[in-house]
Amino acid sequence: MNSCVPPRRKIASNLLWTPQGIVRWPLVTLGADGTAIRVESCPAPDRSPGTEFYAGLLVPCFPADYREAFERLRAAADRPLPELLAGLLAAGETGVPVVISGLDYPALRLTPRSQIRKL
Repeated sequence: MNSCVPPRRKIASNLLWTPQGIVRWPLVTLGADGTAIRVESCPAPDRSPGTEFYAGLLVPCFPADYREAFERLRAAADRPLPELLAGLLAAGETGVPVVISGLDYPALRLTPRSQIRKL
């Protein structure tokens, strides 16, 4: 193995949030620093070797203080999640990849069962 090549992760989930909208069946390749370097739609991610699957909504750039930010989202859970996520990061701010599970998928809203996991 060449130690000069940075490790990459392939992450699949049910949905992916982007500023342009929701992507179904996403397959995201993360670079060594956790940034998304490739996004594609893949209805059968289990056929892609080395892919990790997480049920929920993948958010590739969530605030680094993700637990606190998630609690702020919970406080406004009556609003649609895509709307809340659009205003979450300040201009130029970088974040961490997370997956949010336990959603009301038809309405794309948080529920009392919703959880966040840093990837």
